[in-house]
Amino acid sequence: MNTCAPVLVIVDPYGPGASIAPAFRERGWYCVALTTTARVPAPLAHTWRPADFDQHLVHTQDLDGLVRSLNRLDPVGVVTGLETGSELTDALCARLFPEYANSGSRSAARRDKAAMQRRLAEAGLASLRQIRTADFAEAESWLRSTGLHDAPWVIVKPARSAGADAVRRVRPGDGLRAAFEAMTGRRDARGETERTVLVQEWVRGTEYSVETFSVGGVHEICGVTRNSKRSSGSVVGIYDSVEFVAPEDPVCGRLLPYAHAVLDALGARFGPMCAEIMLRPEGPVLIELTPRLADGPVSSLSSLTTGRSQLDRLVDFFHGRYRNSGYRLLRHGTSVFVTAHRSGVIRNPDSLRDLVNLPTVVRSTVSAPPGGWVLMASDVFSVLGCVLLADRERSRVELDRRRIKRVERDLRIDRSEMIEPAVARRGTCVPEPRVRRRRR
Repeated sequence: MNTCAPVLVIVDPYGPGASIAPAFRERGWYCVALTTTARVPAPLAHTWRPADFDQHLVHTQDLDGLVRSLNRLDPVGVVTGLETGSELTDALCARLFPEYANSGSRSAARRDKAAMQRRLAEAGLASLRQIRTADFAEAESWLRSTGLHDAPWVIVKPARSAGADAVRRVRPGDGLRAAFEAMTGRRDARGETERTVLVQEWVRGTEYSVETFSVGGVHEICGVTRNSKRSSGSVVGIYDSVEFVAPEDPVCGRLLPYAHAVLDALGARFGPMCAEIMLRPEGPVLIELTPRLADGPVSSLSSLTTGRSQLDRLVDFFHGRYRNSGYRLLRHGTSVFVTAHRSGVIRNPDSLRDLVNLPTVVRSTVSAPPGGWVLMASDVFSVLGCVLLADRERSRVELDRRRIKRVERDLRIDRSEMIEPAVARRGTCVPEPRVRRRRR
């Protein structure tokens, strides 16, 4: 290869991973996109930017051939863009960069949510009760044996879902049967068929995310966020807002020892990870670990509130200047997600455009799509956008958060016409173009 620039390979550079290549290319690096499928997953197609890469390779299941191709490029590193590429990243790093590879024997447990909870249970850590099966009768028998048949809700989801894709909260009985049968044989966003269904207990508590960066098995806490989510019928996990928590907050004393133990149990040794943890009265329990950078709004919020994101640490590592310094809260920050409460046409889109003028707004990606067609929010891919708020006074941030939610509640959405799914917009938490705040 005729280049003196250092080479970085990014596996499935979609979603939050789309920010990696620009950060390295502006420093003169040669970036290679390595995708695990020939087609980009539809919900993430808008984040695929071929112009950000100097070369694009597609994995054809020939790992030895892929290693030979990459050796000719002489890369400095291989990193994960989206969790769909984490197992390939692990396999490549084990061959090319064993000094900072994650545990290969636990690679599946960092990606597969059923294997993840099994590994935690084996390590003696708090975990979710679950069953993974293709047989509804077996699921029913398990519910009776655990006493969960009397629970108000259970969670049904694909074991390898991403972005809350198809995650549903249902009542045991007929509700579970309908969800189970709908998911069996379902094709996910990558075109893969779901052969089994994961049924887990539903837990109450406050949800937090712990963002980390690991080097040599030593884990740095990059930030802790308190996640406010809501449910609508069977749809669960619709983001409402994400707020950074100060490291001295007592809640961190309960979360962080457990988060460190989870990372060790799952064999995390290098790179960014995000642990979604439910803090119950009896203690924390992992919902899931995601082996990649935090989502775009959280990453941007991290830079605003702590001064240093997971991506900053990744860049520092490959430039030989990484330091494990933890984090501190320089200012209060909240990411507020705006969603449609029903499907139809927005009749007052100006109210969304005006959000950028609120006093503590740093950035807004909220906009009405052309024609105003929207779908009711059902997952992280179907929001209208998010607004980043930051200020030294938490009360000012909270006041603007409430103003945004008032605008969201007051959206006038007309359902008088039949909406065709191909016309209605399934939004994204980072839509283009971005709307920036005017300087005051």
